Amino acid sequence: MILPRSTEGFRMTIQHPTPTTPLRARMMADMSARNLGPASQTSHLRACKRFATWLGRSPEAASPDDVKHFQQHLIESGTSIC
Repeated sequence: MILPRSTEGFRMTIQHPTPTTPLRARMMADMSARNLGPASQTSHLRACKRFATWLGRSPEAASPDDVKHFQQHLIESGTSIC
């Protein structure tokens, strides 16, 4: 007979799926088409989320100047612009 392991002492976390916006779905499809691995896709999505947070609106509405200013912000804060 197999008994379930005790979960005492283990934190139980529930992960909520990230809602898929049209932009996110398009990004994921494009990254899959380019055969990017799961870690690379996650990294790109996180970077896009950081940009959107900094921008204060959807990155879909960003201008080239917005991207340039965000890159300058990253440089000034000592973060890689990759």
